[in-house]
Amino acid sequence: MPDAAVWEAVKKNVSMSFQMFDSHLDDVDKADWFRMPGDVTHVAWQVGHITIAAYGIGLRMQRGASPADAELGLANYKELFGQGSTPSADASKYPSAETLHANLKKVFAQVEKEMAEYKLSELDDALDPGHPLFKTRFAAMSFLPAHNFMHYGQVSLLRRLFGAAPIR
Repeated sequence: MPDAAVWEAVKKNVSMSFQMFDSHLDDVDKADWFRMPGDVTHVAWQVGHITIAAYGIGLRMQRGASPADAELGLANYKELFGQGSTPSADASKYPSAETLHANLKKVFAQVEKEMAEYKLSELDDALDPGHPLFKTRFAAMSFLPAHNFMHYGQVSLLRRLFGAAPIR
């Protein structure tokens, strides 16, 4: 079982990564969300990917799928934004920037709510289904902030490629 203080630190890191990722999106004009400098990726794909990953790691892997998850608005997100998906320059394939951002906020809020209730004694439970990078619920939650920050960096780079000045 993870140490309670370590679990508290993981929860704080998850929360901080959510807050930083979400607030960083306010620095990107929604009109730029589907621009693809170098034809590699766009902000919309990054947001959709973080949304489905936060759902998968922070909710589904922790407690399984729930009928209430339909309210998160993630239909087709796995296909559009999941691991192995490829960003497309065709914005018509995706939800709007506003919908993507709203759904990100919903998922982040739901993870925060449920994470506060996860029992320390159950965090060493094996994931079902399993995952190649982490074996336990705790390991998955520990990875979540690192994943968010990897994509935060990609959004930062896209911002700069759009001509924006550095934030810090």
